[in-house]
Order: sequence, then structure tokens, then C-alpha cells
Amino acid sequence: MKKYQQKSLIAVLTGVLVFVVGSLVLLYFAGQKLAAAIHKDAKQIVNHIDAAVSERRQILFPLNALNFSECSDENLLEMRRALFDAKYVVDIGFFKNNQLVCTTGSGVLKNPINDRTPDYIRNNLESKNDNNIRVRFEPKLKILLFEERIMQVVIVRQGNYNLIMDTAAISRSNIAAPYWEITYKTGSDSFHLAGKSGLSKELANHKQIPFETALMCSDKNTGYCVAVRTPWSEFFADNQFLLIISLILTCLTGVSSALIVDYQIAARRSTNNRVRKGLTKGSFYWTYQPIICLHTGKVIGCEVLARFEDKYGPLYPDEFIPVIRKNNLTWSFTQAMVAKVLKELTELDDLPTGFKVSINIFPCDVELGNVSLLTQEPALINSRFIICLEITEDEYLDTSIAHAHFRTLVDSGFNLSLDDFGTGYSNLRNLQNLSFHQLKIDRTFVQDIATQGLKASMIPNIMELVRKFNYTCVAEGIETTEQEAMLKSAGVHYGQGWKYGRPMKVDKFKRYIAQQTL
Repeated sequence: MKKYQQKSLIAVLTGVLVFVVGSLVLLYFAGQKLAAAIHKDAKQIVNHIDAAVSERRQILFPLNALNFSECSDENLLEMRRALFDAKYVVDIGFFKNNQLVCTTGSGVLKNPINDRTPDYIRNNLESKNDNNIRVRFEPKLKILLFEERIMQVVIVRQGNYNLIMDTAAISRSNIAAPYWEITYKTGSDSFHLAGKSGLSKELANHKQIPFETALMCSDKNTGYCVAVRTPWSEFFADNQFLLIISLILTCLTGVSSALIVDYQIAARRSTNNRVRKGLTKGSFYWTYQPIICLHTGKVIGCEVLARFEDKYGPLYPDEFIPVIRKNNLTWSFTQAMVAKVLKELTELDDLPTGFKVSINIFPCDVELGNVSLLTQEPALINSRFIICLEITEDEYLDTSIAHAHFRTLVDSGFNLSLDDFGTGYSNLRNLQNLSFHQLKIDRTFVQDIATQGLKASMIPNIMELVRKFNYTCVAEGIETTEQEAMLKSAGVHYGQGWKYGRPMKVDKFKRYIAQQTL
């Protein structure tokens, strides 16, 4: 897989991962919100239960304490007074001989009604006033005064009175959950009182999706419990606008994360970042291209050429050299190069004393005086090699400061070479004033030989300058015998190029030198 494809895949996978994690987090918080809403509803219903039980006590116990034996006007008055402030009770009835004989709504009945068997009888051992409570759920009760009105009620009787308690009072109290059930549990039995019948058993006997259900029992009135359920589908339907906004934000977060990762990967792989890290992580390495005496064919030296390769691949000199200059890393680069090159070449026993090692120096380091620090390096001063510092023509060289540094280098035993002559900042006065030993003809002049171009015709003129100032001359980029012959006839002393050997790592250079000495 190509590297740009790998980068894109990593960015996409990161975006997808962020979206998935974001969606899960969103789902979790939505679940927390749903669970909180359900718990709130369950708590509210339990409060209704406690309030209804309290209301039942406040009505039935005082009425029974009056000890009425007949449905008299006084009895009906007391019943209607009790009903006046009731919230859950919609009717109160009076029993005689286990028959309903009058109600607050209908008054005295023409035909008494026999009481029916309760669903359960609640006894509270802790309170004698709260015993023998007969409870029955009636899903379709016709109110005597309004027979066309059918209600779902709970009928509670104690002593001679019963209460008709409307479960709709709970439904009307802002309960958000669509499904809920109130039950009374005694032992292994469970009795439905209000809401959706069977919901409690369903939640107890079947696995439920997280967050959408709750079971809660009253702490004040033992046995009364409530089950609540809000399906995820209805929760999402009720919050679809918020859900859509959240999903859009999650998508944007995923896309943003992918773009950020893509940018970060690109930044890590950027030339600038790679070069900066390369100096400390050993991504730079040095190759050696042989320099040949054109008249004897012997290897007299080599030029040190920097190369770069990290886990992202190689960078060419025209890519990393400008970055080194831009980031003021020139001297750090030179120090790393000198230390490594001396170590590698010193270990090659086949290299003779006086072998010329050409090292490229940045002109800005001449102006800043960094090159003078080379004179303080014992490994350079005491080396068996002739160290030749190659410096490209540049405006930095045309200063008194540069001249002073050059003299210091020459006095310390270094050779100086003017690199790429004719292609940069040309100033013939420098050839006379600066303490150079060597001039290098740029490869563009050599390559022009085949076409007999203008630059090729200038080579004899360059050689006149070389002879005038008593320099030696090296021609770069020699690839053919024709080029070699022309340069040789022009009086060029040395040459380098692919005809003699490409830049090579130290191990290969060692084998090359060994073959040349056979």
C-alpha cells in the first residue's frame, strides 16, 4: 500500500473511531438522561401512592370513628365533607350488613348492592387503625350518578365505608413515561392496582434494554411498588431534534479528528520536521565519491556528500539543504558530518596519508565565524588526511570577516576549494584575495561538452584563471570518455563523476579503494 494511502486510511480510521466513541458517549449520556427521567417518574408515582394511602387513612378512620349505623342525612353530610378536599377519592360509600346502601354521589340507594370479594386484604400489624383494608381493582366501573361514565378505579373498604379512588389522577400528574404499573405485593402474590397491567411481571421475567426501565417500592407503605418503562424509540422520537444536532456534532467531530490526524501525519512527514528530527535521530548518513587524477587515473581523494533517509523514505539534497539553511541548522549539520566522516574514514587502513577529504561548508558559517571552530578540533588537525573545505561562491565570501576566517583555516593546515565556480556569486577579485587552493568546475560546464555549448567553451578560460592563481582544478559530473579527454586536454587536474564511481556508503567505498590499490 502506498504511503499516501496508508496516511489516508489512518486518518479515516481515526475519524470513524472518534465518531463511534462519540456516538457511544452520546448514547451513554442519552441513557443517563432517560434513566433519570424514568427514575423521576417512578419516584413521582410512589409519592402518589403514599399520598393516596395517606388520604385513605384521613377519610376512613375518622368516618368509622363516628359509629354511624344508618345512612342518615348526618352521615351523608360527613361523607361529603370528607370528599370535598379529596384528590384521589371520587366517591364514598356506606355499608350496612355488607351491602352498599348510600354514596356521596347518589345518596340513599333504592336497591342496596352486595359487596364483592376483594383482591386482597391489607393488615398493618404496627397500627391497629390500619387493619382489614379490603382492596379491589375495578377496570370498568360505572359511577352510579353518571352511568355512562366508565372509570378505572381502585375500591378500598375499611369498616362500614369504602372509597372509589380514581387512578386517572396519577396519569394527569405530568408522568412522562408511557408505560407504568402500580402493584401491591404480599408474599409471592402481586396485585395490579393501576397503569398497564402485567408490566411489572414483564420487567421481572425478561431482559430489558439498559436505561429504559425502573422498579421502585414505597418506603412508607410496605408492599406498594411501581414499574416504569420508556422505550428508546419513544425517547428518541421525543428528543429527535436534540438527537439530530448531537449526531451532526459527533459527525463533525469525527471529520475534524480525521483532518487533524491527517494534518499531524502530514506535519510529521513534512520535510521541515523530518530534517529537524533527522539530525538527532541519525537519519542523515554520508557517502563518498572518489576524486581521480585525470593524468594517472589514481584515486587521490573523495568528496563527502550528505544523504537522508528515515522511515518515510529518502530526501534529496535539494530538498533538505534549503531546510537546513532556513532553520539555522547549518553548523549542527556540519559538526555531525565532520564527527561521523572522520570516524568512518580513519578506520579505513587502505587510505594513505595525504588522502584528500573534501567537505562542503555553508557560506553563512564562514560569515558567522563557525568555521574557525574547526581549528579547535584535534581530530581534524591531527588527521592523516588533507581536509579540504569546499565553499560555494556566495556574497558571504566577499567580506573582510570571511577573509580573516579563511586565513585562520589555511594557517591551521586546511585546504580551501571554491565550489561550483561560475554558477553563483562570481567575483574574480575573490580568486586573488582569498586563500583558496582549488577551484571546482560545476557539472553544468562538463555536461555542455557533448553539445559544444557556451559553457563548455568557457572551460579553457577557467583554466587560464586556475593557472594564473596557481590553483588545482577539479571537474565535477564526468560521465563519458569524451568529457574526460576534453577536460584532460584543457589541463584540468582532477575529476569526479559517475565514470569513476557514484557516491557510496563507507563499506562500499572501502571495497572500492581496495580494488584500486590492487
